[in-house]
Amino acid sequence: MYTFPVVFHQIISNDISELQKNQATTVAKIAQYKRKLMDLSHRVLQVLIKQEIQRKSGYAIQVDEEHLRVQLDTIQCELNAPTQFKGRLNELMSQIRMQNHFGAVRSEERYSVDGDLLREIRQHLKQQQEGLSQLISVIKDDVEDIKLIEHGLLDRLG
Repeated sequence: MYTFPVVFHQIISNDISELQKNQATTVAKIAQYKRKLMDLSHRVLQVLIKQEIQRKSGYAIQVDEEHLRVQLDTIQCELNAPTQFKGRLNELMSQIRMQNHFGAVRSEERYSVDGDLLREIRQHLKQQQEGLSQLISVIKDDVEDIKLIEHGLLDRLG
């Protein structure tokens, strides 16, 4: 015969496992809907592009469109010159390595703590530990009270 806490624990664990399954299903559905939203957004963008092309067909290129084309051509030329960007990338990588090297040397200097601050931290941690001890004591008392209530209920039922 099951006691009250065992049955109660089984009910709660069943509810928790069911909620976890529901959460996993919901997360998967959200990811699926996000992908579907991205696909639909891309399709709408494609339709808008085609619509704009149809609307603009037959018209001459406007001045701002020509400026935009020149800017895009300039960017394309810069991207096609990989040596320029490789040089910048190598320079940045060497700077990062130097910072990491100097950071390792100075790591001891960065973490020095004032004695007063250290005492305050110890005091705070000690207070937290005392608070946790009192909390554990209250929980133990509550568990004993619950056991008394359980025995009273079992005596009435049995």
